[in-house]
Amino acid sequence: MDRKKGTPFTLSEDKTTVTFEYSFNRWDFNRSGRIPIWTVSNQAAWLLHMGLSALDSDLSELRAFTRCHVWELSPSFYSLVKPGTRLKVSSRMLHVGKTSMIKGGEMVDSSTNQILVKGITQDVHISMDTRRPQPFPDWMKEMFLHLTSEPRPETVEEFEEPQNTTKTFVYSVTVPPSDIDMNNHTNQSQYIRYCFNCAAVGAKQGAYPTVRGDLFKQGVRKVSVLYQKESLEGDVLTVESWEESPGTLRFQVRKGSEKVVQVTMQFYVTSGSETKNSKL
Repeated sequence: MDRKKGTPFTLSEDKTTVTFEYSFNRWDFNRSGRIPIWTVSNQAAWLLHMGLSALDSDLSELRAFTRCHVWELSPSFYSLVKPGTRLKVSSRMLHVGKTSMIKGGEMVDSSTNQILVKGITQDVHISMDTRRPQPFPDWMKEMFLHLTSEPRPETVEEFEEPQNTTKTFVYSVTVPPSDIDMNNHTNQSQYIRYCFNCAAVGAKQGAYPTVRGDLFKQGVRKVSVLYQKESLEGDVLTVESWEESPGTLRFQVRKGSEKVVQVTMQFYVTSGSETKNSKL
């Protein structure tokens, strides 16, 4: 997932946005020739981090947990992006609070300037001793002082549990050692993978009214994720899923009775669903 060596960062005149070129690798694609949504999420989040680190190397040393993120994908993403396709990535800081920051960015096709992926992520500055939020250092507050008074962008909020009459599909997974990241907990992108696998199994079994068939051949239009608690190696997670509206699935990941992650996925379904049309 490394940015190609020698590719320069470009800083906007107002010093708020960093842009650079990036290409997905051949191994990023699945058996259907698509880039899985968890790979998109993982790389997009990392590229936002890398881009902003170009503003100041100290930014890369901050330890933060992701609270939430949202990624929207154009249908052209699935048709245009191939191994080696040149993309222009932009990364910008949108808001800085006392303990959290909100970043935004885009992936643009370099040949057409079409936006293929856009999204935001909210990270919370964490003490690794207490694993609780802590205030940003003074230099961080000074660097982004102009953003502390800006309106806070809308982020992901907790959704309600399904009604008792709603049909749900349940999938279980045990967190393997390979899914643990440098923060010593399950990596954010793996939860998206767990939920997608849940959906893929459920779709084949007819668990959802409109989301059916082989989901590896269907594109994800949008994914929204809210991280509620940590999970660790060996934890047994239960993924409960249901169709919220045509083409849209919701997931509640639990560790026992404890809520861990909430995910919403909107699919480009192949039926006559309204979700065929993208807002991008």
